[in-house]
Amino acid sequence: MLFPTLDYLFFLGLTVFLYWGVPRPYRMLVLGLSSIGFYASWSIVYLPVMLLVVGIAWAGGLWIHAWRRYAGRGLRLAIVNGLLLLPLFFFKYWNWIGENAEAVAQIAGSVLDLPRVGLQHPLVGISFYTFHAIAYVIDVHRIPIEDDKDGPEPDLWKYATFQTFFPQLVAGPIVRKNELLPQLNNLPLLRQNDVAEGLWRIIKGMAKKLLIADVIAVGIVDPVFAEPGRFTAPEVMVALYAYTLQLYCDFGGYSDIAVGSARLFGITLPENFRRPYLATTVAGFWRRWHITLSDWVRDYIFYPLGGSRSPGWKTYRNTILTLIIIGVWHGASWNFVVYGLLHGIAVSVNRFLQRRHGRRPEDPLPNAGAWLWRWALTFHFVVLARILFRAPDLASSYEMLISLGDIQPAFPRFSPVVWATLLVGYALHFTPERWSITLGSLFTRQHPFVWALVAAGVGAMALLLGTGEQLAFVYYQF
Repeated sequence: MLFPTLDYLFFLGLTVFLYWGVPRPYRMLVLGLSSIGFYASWSIVYLPVMLLVVGIAWAGGLWIHAWRRYAGRGLRLAIVNGLLLLPLFFFKYWNWIGENAEAVAQIAGSVLDLPRVGLQHPLVGISFYTFHAIAYVIDVHRIPIEDDKDGPEPDLWKYATFQTFFPQLVAGPIVRKNELLPQLNNLPLLRQNDVAEGLWRIIKGMAKKLLIADVIAVGIVDPVFAEPGRFTAPEVMVALYAYTLQLYCDFGGYSDIAVGSARLFGITLPENFRRPYLATTVAGFWRRWHITLSDWVRDYIFYPLGGSRSPGWKTYRNTILTLIIIGVWHGASWNFVVYGLLHGIAVSVNRFLQRRHGRRPEDPLPNAGAWLWRWALTFHFVVLARILFRAPDLASSYEMLISLGDIQPAFPRFSPVVWATLLVGYALHFTPERWSITLGSLFTRQHPFVWALVAAGVGAMALLLGTGEQLAFVYYQF
């Protein structure tokens, strides 16, 4: 069930109606059943995999906490996390590992024939709900031994609802134990402006997806990446700018819809984006892009490795390993390994220069010129690295990169509508954040009739200017 469809809007409206219509003790039941039904709408065949992860995390959390006073806490944590990672490893990485193992064996002069996992389509959201479960288990493990109050969730249904809450289930934000479980334990009532702000976020997310991301995907990105040799260097470069914007509007639009949908239940989800293409360092980019994933790898990988307090070169080792893991999290491909490696090296360079000059990451820059060249360098590094993110393999990435050098004096051949969409999309991203806040505040103060008119206007524009296709969110494949 895709977010930007009438099916989802009907499902969301029905779930909200039932949730607030039933007595308070039954609201958790409504949330849990609707979330399981939402995932089953993708493929009921894969539902047991998600429920298996839920069961392992819930039982594992109870086991770790019950035996917290005994030796072997680390071993128990490793066992539970190993079990949680098995489905992810099997369904997402086994084929890639098998292909590489066979290639190595062939180079060594032997024959290795490993079985493959045959999937009709990717197992939607497995990386997201696996990391969600691992975060919960590690947080339970980190509870102080003497703390008997803030323990694991004893109620299986409540934990399952926490893990599968449908707005964030298949593409985040990745929610922590202390962010969502307390809200489910208390089931907050609607606060002032919850409905208005929730609808505003949903409308904004739909507009990003349908009016910007999908239009430039069909009009520029997909054709160029499918056959880069047919296009000139300027057209390929425009496609890279377009894909960079598409990815933000696609994933940022999903996150807006997720946050807005949750607000209709009185639940607050963490923000996932903060105008990432305004960053002036690659490290700053990752503090603005997919924030919940960046925070996850910081807290559960980078810090346990020693973080930035490790002596000498180990800080940079930790940084590079962390970014490679972020890369591989996105997909089983050498493209993503190289993507993570490049970003890891860039963040390490940022860290080295900041230490050398005694600057902190958020220190203001001395003048507009200093901001401009740092921003331009960071932005174009991100744009060029997107080749690895979008191309299917390293060979295709190399072909895209080579095509950039074949400069021809010709204006890119894209339609005026697509050009206008690309320019408007970037203009909206680079406007001051306070403008968006002001516009949202203006929307929430209006009569519900005005809300309906705005929603209808966005729908009409989608029918008039949109692609007419139901395109899945890019991050659903992860």
